[in-house]
Amino acid sequence: MDGQDAVISVNLIMETVIQHAKEKDVHKGEAEGTLYRKGDSTFLKYTEVIEGAGSVNNVIKMNHEGIVILRSGSVAMRQKFLIGQTTQGMYDTPYGQLWMETTTHQMNFRWNQQSKEGDLLLKYGLVLQGEDTGNYSIKINFQEAKS
Repeated sequence: MDGQDAVISVNLIMETVIQHAKEKDVHKGEAEGTLYRKGDSTFLKYTEVIEGAGSVNNVIKMNHEGIVILRSGSVAMRQKFLIGQTTQGMYDTPYGQLWMETTTHQMNFRWNQQSKEGDLLLKYGLVLQGEDTGNYSIKINFQEAKS
């Protein structure tokens, strides 16, 4: 990502941990995507397949202000994450639209230009349709894809 518009193909390893009451749910996945800079933001773009729902295109925009996650496809969402703040958004599913609210506890993005690898960590609390659904931790490791 030396140049402003350089696009790097990356391999991603994703892990989402959901902690609700005494229950813990872990989801893992892998995907191929791209990493690029535009202005003062870094973008991570990839497609994931959600069991029973189909494919979802994801764009994660990261900058000094916060993180925005955009999802489109079988589900749609636009959610902004600001450290220490609560933000609102909508989550569109095949079953209808859900109101969501996130409170961001931690976020960190790193990219090592020399080793061509990085990671994203996002921890937040989620309220969906007024109901507390737990604390979420999303970790995405990515590295340049070997051609």
